[in-house]
Amino acid sequence: MTRQSFSGKSEDIWAATVATAAILGSWIFACITPFSAIGVMLAATLSARKAMAWMGGVWLANQLVGYLILDYPQTANSFAHGGSLLLASMACLFVAIEVLKWRKDETLVSLGLAFGAAFIAYEAVLYVAALYLGGIGTFAPDIVWLIAKNDFFWFVGLLAVRATLTRALPQFYAPNLSARSA
Repeated sequence: MTRQSFSGKSEDIWAATVATAAILGSWIFACITPFSAIGVMLAATLSARKAMAWMGGVWLANQLVGYLILDYPQTANSFAHGGSLLLASMACLFVAIEVLKWRKDETLVSLGLAFGAAFIAYEAVLYVAALYLGGIGTFAPDIVWLIAKNDFFWFVGLLAVRATLTRALPQFYAPNLSARSA
C-alpha cells in the first residue's frame, strides 16, 4: 500500500477531531474514554511522535473532565490511577504502532488486529496498576467486556467518521488512512 503524506495542518485537524470526540465521550459517558480505539486511529494516521503528543493531550483532557467536571476525588491514589491511565494509553498506542508496522498496511484486518492487541496492552497495564493501587474488582469479566464493547464501538465509529470526512472534506483529510512515513 502506498502511503500518502499530508501536511501538518491536516494531521492536526484529524487528530483534533479524534481528540474532540474523545473529550465529549469522556464527559457524556463519565470518563469511559476509548483509549484503545483512539490509539489505533492515531497510530494509523500520524507519525509516532505526533500520535504520542495527541494521546497525551487526550489523556490530559480526560483527567481534566474527570477532576473538574465529574468531581473525581483529588487523592494521591486517584492521581496514581490517573497516571496509570497515561501509561496504559501510551502502551496501547505503541502496541498499535508496532502491529501496523508488522502488518505493513492499514487494511481492516490489520486495524482490527492492532485494536485487539492495543486493548489487551491497555487492560494489562491497568491490571498491574490495580494490583498495587487497588481496584482489581474492576477487572471482572462483565466489566472488561463492557469496556471492550465500548472501545470497539468507538473504534468502528472513528473509522466511519474518518471515511466520511475523507470523502466530504478531502482538502482537510488525506484520502488514505495512513499518514505515517514509510
